[in-house]
Amino acid sequence: MKPMEQHAREYSFCAYCPKVCRFSCPVSESTKTETTSTWGKMTAAHLALTHQRPLDEGSAKALHACTGCMRCTEFCKHHNQPAGALFAARSATIAKGLQPAGAASTLATFAQSQNPFGRQLAPLVAAWKAETPVRYPFFPGCTALVKRSELIDQTLAVASAFGAPLGVSRAAARCCGYPLYAAGAFELFQAHARAFAETIEAYPELVVKDPSCAFTLKVIYPRFEVKMPARIRTVYEVLDENLPHAPVKPPMEEAVAYHDACHLGRGLQQYDEPRRLLRRAVSSVREAPSSGAEGGCSGGGGLLPRTLQETSVDVARRQAAELQQDGETIVTACPTSRRMFERAGRQSEDLLAVLKRWLDTKEGP
Repeated sequence: MKPMEQHAREYSFCAYCPKVCRFSCPVSESTKTETTSTWGKMTAAHLALTHQRPLDEGSAKALHACTGCMRCTEFCKHHNQPAGALFAARSATIAKGLQPAGAASTLATFAQSQNPFGRQLAPLVAAWKAETPVRYPFFPGCTALVKRSELIDQTLAVASAFGAPLGVSRAAARCCGYPLYAAGAFELFQAHARAFAETIEAYPELVVKDPSCAFTLKVIYPRFEVKMPARIRTVYEVLDENLPHAPVKPPMEEAVAYHDACHLGRGLQQYDEPRRLLRRAVSSVREAPSSGAEGGCSGGGGLLPRTLQETSVDVARRQAAELQQDGETIVTACPTSRRMFERAGRQSEDLLAVLKRWLDTKEGP
């Protein structure tokens, strides 16, 4: 069965819906068009699948106007899942040569280097060699390796202080393959996933930093019949589990705004763990009016920063405006979200960086 055919039910449910979830899509809220609403995108896929209207450049662009944030699903009475269905529809744009340039270039880069950044990751991974025994192999993700290497040092330091020492895994030299999935290149994704799974056969557990990577390995791989030999855990659940072993010290006198990363929250249902960690480190945490399962999106997923760059930044700006009522720093557990907030001109910090600063604070005068 072709990718789109597997989602016929989802397409039809949205196509015949009276658009009651229109407000939930961060992309359509930014573009202010019906074409990029959940209804508009899913209707384009439905009409293409049923041969009522062939895909063209405009509808192909609309199919890529989705971050995969899953927010629309939370407001759907039928719990319809447009994110995966729209990614599947992107496979048809590849077949017809209608992919937006940003998506096509991402696939080209991936084909060359096996990651979306066009870098060789193995030399970057080799920079971290554990000099003491470790408890868990650690998979930081491409974004941290290439764009935020300091996050790896911070995570290793925090984990050690919590009594759960990590060591960067050699498997980190390979991307999890999320960009292939988001682009709709499902055959390439499945082949890549199988090859990735073979690299970690010796690990009983793998601790993952990037929520998108953890979601891909734990949720998406099984959908493609790729069995992971290791138990996938996020660094946030491991650290939360070890909170009783963390240093006993007061929180920093800071007020921050917390952003729920889409793949960590809606994807993996981890809402409480990062909040408990953050509240140990700072004295005040602001919640947005829409948080938890209904929380907003930073605009960084689904290849949106590469296919609709200005829209992705506007999505981040809108989410930041909802979070920062008094100009607080936005704290997020997602490296990509942090990048998006910074691109939108807002101050943002990674949760692990906050924890590291807390551990480094000196008590007393």
